[in-house]
Order: sequence, then C-alpha cells, then structure tokens
Amino acid sequence: MNLSDYVAELHRLLQSHPLIAWYDLDAQSRGERFLFLRGKVEFLRHTILDFKEFVECHPGRIERFKYAYNCRQGNRVLFRYDNAADPRAKHLPTYPAHKHEGDEIRPSPPTDLPSVVKEIVWLMGDSL
Repeated sequence: MNLSDYVAELHRLLQSHPLIAWYDLDAQSRGERFLFLRGKVEFLRHTILDFKEFVECHPGRIERFKYAYNCRQGNRVLFRYDNAADPRAKHLPTYPAHKHEGDEIRPSPPTDLPSVVKEIVWLMGDSL
C-alpha cells in the first residue's frame, strides 16, 4: 500500500458511512513514505471525532508512529485513544498506547481510524 492508496481508503470509509454527516481530512506528505494526517468527522447525533496520525508506508502495511483519536459531544470528551508518552500510563502493559475514558486511563492496543469509527457507531447503537 502506498500513501495515496491509504488516503483513498480513508476517504472511502468516511464518504460511504451513513452515520457520518461530513468530514474533513488533511493529508500532508513528508517525502515518499511519510504522511501527516489530521481531520474531523461529524457523525449524526452531534458526535465528533478529531484525529491525527503520523504514518510511514511500508510494502503491504502502514505503521503509525503517532496517533490521537478524540471522540466528543460538544465539549464533553467521550474517550480518547493515543500513544503519547503519558507518565500516568507507564504502568499499562500496552504503553505507550492507551485509552482515556473520563478520568481513567486504560490499556489499549494500538488502534486505527476504521476501528475508532466502528466503536463510535457501536456507541451510537448502530453497526457498520
């Protein structure tokens, strides 16, 4: 998979989902193999996903060096996934990957945009 294929795959996911009202995706390539993505997805029922990824393209796979997926309704954060070196998450077996829910930080394997979209849809009571 190359960078343009990856971006096209994300556009297809976001354009085709019936519970997504609109989205904005900004992809900035950093050479031939690196990409910085940031975006915003507004779901029906006023749920918003803000996200960013810094990825490297390898033959057949994408490696996410940094990511953050922040799901909210208005100013209220529902959850956030990231792999920032948060000192409060050092004890977790999945460190640096983790999930914020309310005041808690939980272990979480590394995730990606399609998985987070699927989780939001599940939280909304629908399925992909």
